Amino acid sequence: MTSSLPWFRKGTDPGTIITLDKPLSSRWKILKKLNEYDDQATVEQNKAYGFRSFASAKFLCCDPQRRATKAFMRLYIQVPHRTTEMDDADTRGQQATSWTPQELASLLDLTEKGSNITPKLLGYKISTQDRSGLVPGGFIIWLVWEIVPGLRLGDGDGAGPFWGLESHERQQVRVSLLNALVYFIGRFSKTMEGEPRRLAEPAQRIATFELALPDAPVRWKDWDKDTSRWKW
Repeated sequence: MTSSLPWFRKGTDPGTIITLDKPLSSRWKILKKLNEYDDQATVEQNKAYGFRSFASAKFLCCDPQRRATKAFMRLYIQVPHRTTEMDDADTRGQQATSWTPQELASLLDLTEKGSNITPKLLGYKISTQDRSGLVPGGFIIWLVWEIVPGLRLGDGDGAGPFWGLESHERQQVRVSLLNALVYFIGRFSKTMEGEPRRLAEPAQRIATFELALPDAPVRWKDWDKDTSRWKW
């Protein structure tokens, strides 16, 4: 969710130069922050389910030597579990862990395999926080990827941009999705409960990606195939 806590108070101001070390050394200048998200868990959630506490921020950046070369940058940083923010450094440091975000793993894999239909990973750095950090010894990860044309219609937080399109544009997206679903990687759904055994119905496929919204949460096994009250 959108962050309400100032996790990124240091080291991310416009004009800051970030040096990455993989796959080769590169330098990127932050131009502005685009968004910030907070994924802070409780101690109980961490112990019971292994949930990590982290925050992420997305930036517009550029090559300081070639300002016309712009890219997106993401910073992931481990943060203390809820209610432990004021604990001393040694106590917070006991929460330190390592992690590779799925976003980084996917971009790295696609770039290494020469994908020409996804953004290219331009650089990254995996490091740990020092003793003055939010979680001493905890992960801090930078990655930079190229900007590609087009509007991102949705992500794990929903399909907000899609619903900002005109009705005929939304229908074009649905048709394109059904025609090219075999090439689609990943899924997200907040409108259906449970995993479908087989996505045989086009309406099921469309609702899975929030390109249509059922009037109420629906269990796949109970669905009567009536879409007349859905939002399209």
